[in-house]
Amino acid sequence: MTPHEIRVAPSKDAWNLSAVDRKAVLITGAAGLIGSHLCEAFARSGWEVRAVDRPGADLSEARAVGAAPSEAQLDSAEGALFAAELAKGTGLVAHAAFPGAGLTEEALASARAAMAAALAAGAPLLLLSSCTVYGRPRNLPCEEGDPKRPIDSHGIARWAVEREAFLWRRTRGLKLVVLRPALTYGPRQRRGLAAALVVASLAAHADRALWLPRRGPVVHAVHAEDVARAALLLAEHQHLPALFGRAYNVADDVPLPLEELARAVLHAAGAREAGRLPYSPASARAGLWVLRHTPSWVLWNRLNKRLARAWLRAWEGRPPAAPPRLTPDLLEQLAADRYYDTSRLRALGFLPRWPSAIDGLLELASASRAQGLLPAPRGTPELPAPARTGS
Repeated sequence: MTPHEIRVAPSKDAWNLSAVDRKAVLITGAAGLIGSHLCEAFARSGWEVRAVDRPGADLSEARAVGAAPSEAQLDSAEGALFAAELAKGTGLVAHAAFPGAGLTEEALASARAAMAAALAAGAPLLLLSSCTVYGRPRNLPCEEGDPKRPIDSHGIARWAVEREAFLWRRTRGLKLVVLRPALTYGPRQRRGLAAALVVASLAAHADRALWLPRRGPVVHAVHAEDVARAALLLAEHQHLPALFGRAYNVADDVPLPLEELARAVLHAAGAREAGRLPYSPASARAGLWVLRHTPSWVLWNRLNKRLARAWLRAWEGRPPAAPPRLTPDLLEQLAADRYYDTSRLRALGFLPRWPSAIDGLLELASASRAQGLLPAPRGTPELPAPARTGS
């Protein structure tokens, strides 16, 4: 089907082709892990990128790729009006803003602002959600239509936003496409696998060996760059009415047992393996329940203080950035088998650039170390840290 044929016989669900000709996109949450990669992918593909995030967010990455950055609190009335102004003349609104796990009302308010902006502009909404909406899948690999049983605060908030978006599609005609990434990692991340990589790098810098679990559950991951590439693929297939109202899982080619994923983190960090510990699903779930119900000041705050001290020592008191924070969210993602069917996205032609987290984590560690953002293993010459600006 050619673009000319679409203009001659448009569907009632067709995209705003006059805006698409201009290839303008509004990206919310543009300072975040996925949002910043969206800005980069769309800008490189020739789109006019309008980037927005909360006041005080670091939009330097969006600015560096030529995006027009703005600040707005989307969960406020003023922020929603500002988003609607920014969306005028766009062919797509990509909503990647997410205030955080447990902040369901704030997440819903910011999503409503993005949906209202898309409706006002006559543009589709690409909602960046998460595979955490499935909870612990009963059917593997987990397909998009499988039951949604989120069990952690992150998944609960994501599913609440999705339900609201699908409600707007049914009642207000929102042109909606949902993208659900698996466990995501990549440059500029401060939590999740990036935090695990920092812990392993600090161990390598101190010449300490770390223990690994024996096998463990099978976990699916995806590089943030591949999430952005999948989003761009959907956006540039926007003449296909069949996309509306559908969700798409995005993950790499090779889900890994927890042992192999942890070994990939150690290998990328240059850390030594001390040995393998027995892994029991029942014990792991019981331990996770305890960690979930343990007040932060009892455990997580103390762990993060120790991490911060080790981070300072590794950089001799002059770290290039604040240390990442450890949270229990990642543990839930590693507590049960989670791998996903991505055939629906692949049918549109998607192929990940990073088919395995083994290669993706190695590249992430190498790039971070080259930029002076990760300490080198003991005995390895330190690369010069990036020049600091200001006093």
